[in-house]
Formats: sequence, structure tokens, C-alpha cells
Amino acid sequence: MRERTLRTIGASVVLVGVAIAAWAQSVDDSGAMPAELVAAEPSTSEAGAGSRLAAAPSASAPEPFVYRVGVLSSVTTDNFWSYYGAEPSVWNSYILGPTKPALYSLDPATGGLQPELIRSDNDPTWNEDGWRVRIDLAEGFKWSDGRPITAHDFVYTFETVRALGLGGSWADAYPAAIESVHAEGDYQLRIEFTERPNLRVWPHGVGLAPVMARHVWSEVTVDITSSELYGMSGSDDVSGGPLHLVAASASLAVSNANPGYPGPGGPDIVEYHVYPDDQALVTAVSAGEIDSVLTPQGIAPDTIARLEGNDPVTVVANQAHGIRYLGFNLQRAPMSDHAFRSAVALLIDRQALAGDAGGAASPAWTFVSNANTRWFDPVQAEATEALYDGEISTRLASALDGLRAAGYEWAVEPSVDAAGSLVAGAGLTIDGQTPQPLTILTPGDEYDPARPRYVENIAEVLRVLGFDTRPVATDFDSVVDLAFEADDAGNRHYDMYLLGWTLGSPDLPEFYRPFFASGGAMNNTGYSSSAFDRALARFESAYTLDEARDAVWAMEQTLATDLPYLLLYNSQLTEVYRSDRVSFGVNESLGGIQGRLGGIGDVQPAD
Repeated sequence: MRERTLRTIGASVVLVGVAIAAWAQSVDDSGAMPAELVAAEPSTSEAGAGSRLAAAPSASAPEPFVYRVGVLSSVTTDNFWSYYGAEPSVWNSYILGPTKPALYSLDPATGGLQPELIRSDNDPTWNEDGWRVRIDLAEGFKWSDGRPITAHDFVYTFETVRALGLGGSWADAYPAAIESVHAEGDYQLRIEFTERPNLRVWPHGVGLAPVMARHVWSEVTVDITSSELYGMSGSDDVSGGPLHLVAASASLAVSNANPGYPGPGGPDIVEYHVYPDDQALVTAVSAGEIDSVLTPQGIAPDTIARLEGNDPVTVVANQAHGIRYLGFNLQRAPMSDHAFRSAVALLIDRQALAGDAGGAASPAWTFVSNANTRWFDPVQAEATEALYDGEISTRLASALDGLRAAGYEWAVEPSVDAAGSLVAGAGLTIDGQTPQPLTILTPGDEYDPARPRYVENIAEVLRVLGFDTRPVATDFDSVVDLAFEADDAGNRHYDMYLLGWTLGSPDLPEFYRPFFASGGAMNNTGYSSSAFDRALARFESAYTLDEARDAVWAMEQTLATDLPYLLLYNSQLTEVYRSDRVSFGVNESLGGIQGRLGGIGDVQPAD
């Protein structure tokens, strides 16, 4: 995702990418509520909660489907312009994300794109006037006030973003490579480009760009600044997505279904109830106050354990779109030695460690996980895993061969005993010198109970090799400061650290540049590789999915060999819902229920 969106969150350093359909992974826990938001009262009836905000049902009409969701914060703005440009919190995404349409949405099953406003896929074409794509829009979409959504709304949104110089995700969604946008009729759109658009521009950029209602905003956005626009109330706005926010307070936000949004029926009303912490969320779902929960980190195992024996509460685990890794300081020896990093990778048993994590993790060999079916290549992934897999005796022999060539000697070499366990060596020297003690930084286990186990195992492997290694558990901010903040001379004061990244939207893996490009915004290891940079350039200039996928796996292969990071595990996202109240059409998906913004598109009343 884009470099401007890098920030930190709770248990991980998070790479933020706000997509209109889902997958935003940032946080703002201030809890502040803008004065313009309308107060909303919690419902008082079981079947008709929130129905005061919808038309009263007749005697013969079915009761509305009210979907009650627990969250940890309400929205900080009701203005979609501001949310998308300046306030991209995960809580704003959960509630405001479903209120605006785009040409495409994300397919929850594959993480790829599927048509929303666009009638069918179109590729850009070239003629003497340049590169352009012509689009036919579906005619069944309406704003929540009944007005049709047309090409003129799309043109208005683009021109407003450009005229006001809107930044944040607006600039990403309407990138500089878009020269102009034209309506060739109410449902015909022409997008012109300054050059042949790569995948990042079309369809993964402008294809996911949200559309605003021209008839609501066109007079408002004349002769104002972006900050003035962001400061306005959105109470008079309309929805073009499946939901329309009608009221919000610090404790409750309520959205009604947009009758103008076609497709399978979803909730008539969605209530977002705010609770102070995960334990309160679990208590509420156990008591039947809410139907499911939305939280970007999922529910901790010790909190989930409180639900044992509560049959109506279903616990589901899906792979989070993120990675946990060991970072090496390549400016310091021995971390700067490839032989050292390779030895650690060879001797860590990632499969066994993931099993010891109690189902909370799966071993990671590549950034692209098998749950991301759009980008995963099983053949390439298996080849990468094979670099560091096999019998422990074989792996140790490979590790020692590399270390000896790098100047490592032992009075007694590490070995494997008859039971297949590593036996520590003694008297290690590197080029005749005794190595200094090493430290591994990690946040405490309140963030992720698996991390201390991984760190201790890594430390033990390094002790086997002869290093005095000391795990250092400290607060999250201290780990981030030490790992990512350089001094005036450009030095970072750490040996190794264990943190995680959330990888943004799965539709296009844009995290490689900030992590590993020479001069990348979050390249804190000091990694530089011309082979990687060439593959990255291929990826960023790719025009087709096949070209991009080939470049991704070239980057994966280079990183797996060079090892600026040692990838450890993909965490599991554990969530809960009331199976006696709701069911979901998608049972397994990358990012789980929260990755689909609560499953708004596939949640149904329970039978």
C-alpha cells in the first residue's frame, strides 16, 4: 500500500490501505465525536431494534432484520470526504465503508475484484489520442434518496478531488496518471490516462475509487478548501452503497439499508454498539446483546475461553492478512552476515512453533499466504519452503557449512543427538573474536501470546550456535522506537526484533516497496538489493495480473534467499457470532468477518 499510510497499531506495526469495500487496518482510539453527529439511542425491543429509524412495519410485513454488531469505537466523523482523506480509522471504515459505491468491490472469497457499478470488465485501449478505457455502468444503482447513480457523479468526484487537491486515499484512488474523466451519457464513462495504465492505476486504483453524490455536494464544494470540506457535517449526505448512516453517538451508530442498492438482501438495520474492551464485547455476545463483533485484532484466546459451553456463540478462526517476522539489523555484525541469517532460518522449526502456538498461528514462508488465492503460487511457495525445510541434521550441516565459510569456529561444534535434538556448541569465535551478546526485542505477551515463545525459541537456537542471546520483552512503543528510529548518524540501535505487519488490501500487494526497496519508507533493516529493485520495478509497471504475479514471486524468492526478515507465522483472527441469530455466506476468508466489514454483503438471519 501507499507510503503515506504507514503507521503503528497495538500489537503490530500496520501497513494501512483503505479500500472502499474492506481491509482498512488503521486505528484512532481517541473516541472523540464530532458535534454534528445525531444522537442515537440503543434499541429496546428484541425483534425491532432500531426500527424507529425505519418505516414502521405493517401488520402483515415481516419484522426487519436487525444486525447488531459490537465495536470498540464509534465513528469520529460522519463526513465520508473526511474519512477517506484525513480520518482513515478502522472504526470509520467499518461504519462508513459500506455507504459509497465504486466501479469494483472486493470479492470476499478470493480478495480479487468483482464488478459493482461497472457492468463488465474493460481493458484500456490506445489510439492517436492516447490511452483510455470506456465503461458501461449498471443502471440499477440508486442513491438512498432514490436518485440514480450515473457517470456524472463519477466525473464530479474526480474533478472535485483534483480541484481541491484532496490527499490521503483520495489521491491514491484518483492517481496522477488519470488525465481526465468524461461522461458520454448517463451510464457511459470514459477515463483518459497520461500513459498506459499499470494495474495500480487500472483497475486497482480508480476502479476502487468511491463515488460521491453530485446533487448533494456540487454546490457545497465551490470555492472552498479541503480543510473546510473535511470540517463539514455529512448528515445531509446520501448513500450509494448497501448501507446509509442515519445516526451516531459515542455509544451507538445506526445504519439503514439503502433500498437503491441492488443485490442479495442484507440487514434492514445495522446497529454498531460500542463497548470499552474485548471482554465487554464477549460478554455482550454471550448475553445476546449483539450478534457479532468487529475488531481488527480479533479476540484473544483467554477471552474466547470464557465462552466455553455457550452453544449459541460460534467461534471462527480465519487467517489474518498479516505477517509476524524477525527483523535483522543489517548494519551490525553478525546480523549483516548472510551466513548468520541463513543459519537462523535453517534451524528454526517454523512448523513446530506454529503448532505450539495453540492454533493461533500458521507457519509463514512467504508474504503471500495460501489464503490469498489470487496471488498465491503453490509451486513457488513449495520451492521457497524447501530452502529451509528437511531433517534437522541436514539443516544443521548446511548452516555450519555457511558459518565456517564466514569465519566461524567452535572449540566444540553444535550437533544433533540421537533423539534429534540440537546440542549446543561451545567456544564460538568469529574471525578469531568472541562475539558480543545479542538481544531480541519483542512486545509483551498482552499483544500476542505466541511472540514470547517464538523469541525464546530463536534465542535458544542462537545459544546452540554459541551466542549469548537475551530476549528483551518491553512495551510496544519502545520496540518500534528502537527498531525504526535512527540516530543523527543514521544508526538504529537494535540487533533483532519481532514485530508484525498488517498487509493492507489483498487485491494488490503493494507493501514490498516501503519494506524493502532501497530507500523504502519503512526499510529499517538497511536492506538493499538490485535484484529485488528490478523485480519491484517489473511489478509496479505490470499491465496484467500474470506479469504482476511473476514479479511478485521473483521478489519473494529474492527475499527468502537474502533474509532481511525471517518470516515466522501468519496469525489467526478469532471472531465470534451468535449462530442462533445470524449466518454468513462466506465461512472462510482472508481477514475473516472484520475483513468484510462485518459481512454486510453475506450476513443473513439464522434459519
